[in-house]
Amino acid sequence: MKNIFKLFLMGLVIINFSCQEDEKLPFEAITDATDTAGGLRTIELKSPSFDLLDLQGSNFELTVEEWDAEDGDLLDFVDVYVQFQDQTPGNGDSSKAEVSVTSIPASGFDLGPAGLPRTSLTIPASEVVGLLGLDATADIDGGDIFRFRLELHLTDGSVFSSGNIEGNITGVFFNSPFSYPISVVCSGDEGFLVGDYSIVSEISPVGGVPLFSESTVTVTAVSDIRREIQVTYLGELGLGNGPVPFQFDLVCNTVVVPENQASGLTCGGGIVFGPAGGLDNAKFDVNDDSSITVTLLEDVNGDCASPGIISFTLAKI
Repeated sequence: MKNIFKLFLMGLVIINFSCQEDEKLPFEAITDATDTAGGLRTIELKSPSFDLLDLQGSNFELTVEEWDAEDGDLLDFVDVYVQFQDQTPGNGDSSKAEVSVTSIPASGFDLGPAGLPRTSLTIPASEVVGLLGLDATADIDGGDIFRFRLELHLTDGSVFSSGNIEGNITGVFFNSPFSYPISVVCSGDEGFLVGDYSIVSEISPVGGVPLFSESTVTVTAVSDIRREIQVTYLGELGLGNGPVPFQFDLVCNTVVVPENQASGLTCGGGIVFGPAGGLDNAKFDVNDDSSITVTLLEDVNGDCASPGIISFTLAKI
């Protein structure tokens, strides 16, 4: 076990992009060293959730920037799909397989500030509910997920999506996950669960120390349901990595961690956090923000170790 841990420490490094020769742009420096020939960088995900109490007024709004080996000249079209993942088995399983939503031709993109094709799309929640054949009243509950997937087609016949991308494309500068989980939430109160809290974590199986350094953190409201803290992953190992943002959503009475959150450390492709999922998600009292537990999946992609569910607790100071 000690030898395994030593190997882990040797492989664990801080994610850092330094200046490349000839002052290359980040995407140029990375594409020079990868076989991935195209992607869709997330510029803005304006709506990370659908409001259960106002599905008619909810939209999936996304802006992406296409890049490829020819600086956008290989762009042909982008297909958009959606599926429904029922995360609340208490009212039956209403999950629906993926269906096509729309297709965006190259002519639907404009030239962005970086000289690459950029486009924005807005898809109403009511439209995808109809496409999936869901009953908005009986089939959908807080915590369920509408998963949108983008598929990039290039003129040379290449196709890229969430099923065939490399780890270094999904995060950091690129932020090209191709897949966007939109949680169903209930409208919240931006004044709930904000301010200074103490944080206490379980011991990480990956590092053998608390998941996050025990300290005082400030919880800020990113939206009415999304909260953010700054934490240092495996800080007690003294690796020199600093705090990174960590976000979680208050979904009705359930705490849901968004996918693909960077930890600031890597053994190769990058250690990321994601949702615990289903019944493993922690619950909270909507009338009491004195203490809350957040449960997440550590090292989702098995970069340093097998993925595992772990939690930390925030207590108001």
